[in-house]
Amino acid sequence: MVSSFYQFWCIVAFGLLVGTAVRAAEVEAQLERDSVAVGDGVMLTVRISGGRAEQPQIPAVENLVVQPRGRSQQVQFINGKLTTSATFNYVVGSNTPGDYQIPAFEITVDDEKFLTQPLNLKVIADASNTPPAGLPPTAPGAAGDNPERATAEEDLGFLTVELAASDRKHAYVGEIAPVRIRAWLPADSQPQLRSGIQPEAKAFTLHHVSGQPQQSIEMKDGKRYIVATWFGGISATKAGTYPASLSLNATVAVRDQSAPTQRRPRSGPFADPFFDSAFDQMGARYIQKDVTLSSRGQEIEVRPLPVAGRPDGFTGAVGDFKLNPSEIPTAWNAGEPQQLVASVSGSGNFALMKAPALTPAENWKSYPAKSEFTPGDEASFSGTKQFQFSAVPKKSGEQEVALTFSYFDPAVGEYKSLSSPSTKIQVAGVDLVEKAEDVVAEPAPQVAEVQVRQKKFDSGGGTLVPLVSRPAFVSMLAVAGCLTLAGVLLAVIGKHWWNPLRLARLAAERATREALQAAVERAAARDVSGFFAAARLAVQERLGAMWGQAPRAITLAEVAGRLPADSPVLEFFREADLHEYSRMQAGEMFSRWQLLLDQAMQSLNPPKP
Repeated sequence: MVSSFYQFWCIVAFGLLVGTAVRAAEVEAQLERDSVAVGDGVMLTVRISGGRAEQPQIPAVENLVVQPRGRSQQVQFINGKLTTSATFNYVVGSNTPGDYQIPAFEITVDDEKFLTQPLNLKVIADASNTPPAGLPPTAPGAAGDNPERATAEEDLGFLTVELAASDRKHAYVGEIAPVRIRAWLPADSQPQLRSGIQPEAKAFTLHHVSGQPQQSIEMKDGKRYIVATWFGGISATKAGTYPASLSLNATVAVRDQSAPTQRRPRSGPFADPFFDSAFDQMGARYIQKDVTLSSRGQEIEVRPLPVAGRPDGFTGAVGDFKLNPSEIPTAWNAGEPQQLVASVSGSGNFALMKAPALTPAENWKSYPAKSEFTPGDEASFSGTKQFQFSAVPKKSGEQEVALTFSYFDPAVGEYKSLSSPSTKIQVAGVDLVEKAEDVVAEPAPQVAEVQVRQKKFDSGGGTLVPLVSRPAFVSMLAVAGCLTLAGVLLAVIGKHWWNPLRLARLAAERATREALQAAVERAAARDVSGFFAAARLAVQERLGAMWGQAPRAITLAEVAGRLPADSPVLEFFREADLHEYSRMQAGEMFSRWQLLLDQAMQSLNPPKP
């Protein structure tokens, strides 16, 4: 009986431990500090991670004022997955001194209930030793005591760039390494972003920058900042240590510390002096300045892919992937192709990924695959890539085949190979034997000996007038000459008219005009995405005609490699890629974008004689 009772409680305890371990959601309520002056307030934050929840309801406490101050979201990149958390901000204070307690309150996260801890706050009448509401203690000589320093550009914000994977301080060649990009702006400012994230160096390529940044209030070096956070990826084609130079254009308005503030009389629900600080800021005079936030001084190490252990089937995929189940037909005919479908999912650089290969490789001939990528997250770091390709068996008889796929895992720094389960197939027919075509050289023609015999003319019944002197022959020769000249002229005209290069040039110009017209229409409709799609196609068509290649295959990397650094075409491509990855709003930028397009097209016009 005792043994059974003991086992029962062990099972209960184990269940509780397991339930606690697997619970993904977390809830935390915290006061910025435990004391505040009368009429002032402290920040109360309720942080919820691992699930979704509605706005928490803070219990009412007599003489205690609780006012919501917005919501912010944060994103973390853990083991290749994006995890979000939400923070609800409140300002808490009172006009009556005393000790207050906010009792524990309940929060529902994904239909699961959580209970916070009680929070204690002391409201004191003497405010001489209490820092201002919502701000940490400031040492003498800080920005607030020096108006000139408060408006200095270095104090109006900066950028930081760091690898999102906290356990790794380097990237690899060919890897799209997830990065966290943060813009730090003074907490008491009114910032406005005027552009997306822009790379300043050629060492890195920026990919998949998230659209709207996550916003939060954070402390750094004893100062409070408004932080805008983007997630994106960087890649490099060469090993080395390079500066992670990014920039962001912004307009920052800061309070003019030299101008006295005047309190405005208020009535109604905002007459409480508890709101003085917030309303005084609204009435203050601001100094506005255009700044460029920069991440200069930060570097990222890029390591080469190791040579040791590289599989023969490695084609450049870098990340963490898995080979999804696929069906291989069991009946084949030697020399006849069949279509296969394979897919790979995971996270990493899908752009460098090639289709899985059939093994044994010497028994198969595979054709280039068509692929389709389905993103699995907002930043397109994870997802699934599906391949469709045709394969031809070279050997007949019964065989065992499988699909294989190799990649480099940057998290562990090793190559990995995946293989599907072996499938037995039957190939009918005979083995294909690849024979080299024999090239037989034709013997040089021999020059035959020609004997010219003198012809004797019989003068009995003929004329002695030469043929070339007869009028009929002369007329016939003139007609033949005219016909020959007309034929040559028609051939020249036809050759010019039906010249493939001329027809291709005319088709490219027509496609360019249509794309430019579509760009104008999309600009008039305030369709930013449609404008850049049409404008980019117009530039690609012009470049494709000049370079003799498919227009849609021309990318920013190729433009940067073939055109000067100050080329308007290169500037336009950068702006187009910036919009594609940053998804910024149109605002009043259409005139500037149209100007960039016009300059790019003018630089590609052929010079006039």
